[in-house]
Amino acid sequence: MRGFRFRLQKVLELREQTEKESALRLVEARMEAAAALRALESLEEARRAGAEQAGRVADGGVPAGELQRLALLVHQLDLHVAVASEAARDADARVDDLAAEFEDAFTQRRVIDRLREKHLELWKVEENQRDRATMDEFAIVRHARRAEGP
Repeated sequence: MRGFRFRLQKVLELREQTEKESALRLVEARMEAAAALRALESLEEARRAGAEQAGRVADGGVPAGELQRLALLVHQLDLHVAVASEAARDADARVDDLAAEFEDAFTQRRVIDRLREKHLELWKVEENQRDRATMDEFAIVRHARRAEGP
């Protein structure tokens, strides 16, 4: 009697490894997307605060130079917000791409895994049939020996 051997075991192992690597890349991309979103939110908050400060200063009769400095600051923050927004969109797109890659890797691994399960079931059925045949053979030989007598 020999043990179960799946001919595509190496392929299954490679698919499992690909799936794990894909999952790690997806997790990293999700972390990067979350960080990009936090950075965007921080910049948007700083921009809102700068705009509010410029509005308050404008109402207080401050020198034009101070207003100009605040306007430049808000403009710079607008540029940073635009860059951060683009980075967040890119990070989200990468997450979407990697999620699709992971889904594909999962599906490919699962197909081979199901094939292995089917082969294992067939092997078990064949093993049971061999065991029954062997037991039947022993029973027939024992019965024949009893019938022959001592």
